[in-house]
Amino acid sequence: MKKLMLIVVVLLAAGALFAGEGKSCDRSQAAKAVQLTGTVVVESGADGEVRVFRVADSDKAYSICHKSTADLAKLNGSKVRVSGKLVSCDEGQELVIDKIAKI
Repeated sequence: MKKLMLIVVVLLAAGALFAGEGKSCDRSQAAKAVQLTGTVVVESGADGEVRVFRVADSDKAYSICHKSTADLAKLNGSKVRVSGKLVSCDEGQELVIDKIAKI
């Protein structure tokens, strides 16, 4: 019984050490508030849903953060105006959309 308890404790400790928090983004005060016009592209792929915001009259495109509060599926491919924040994430900058309106 003591061996079983020792094994359980060791497994729990190992799991806690190796468990990651997943993708991390810096949503602190360093985030830059933005208002942009462009199109939202939502595509389903092998890795799940890929969401990108393409800025109008520019070659810039930002990945849309999974913590965005706006409903993007209805506006796929539409020209929109968004307000939100640019945050630093593991893969570079991502756009956190707070408000979105179709133009």
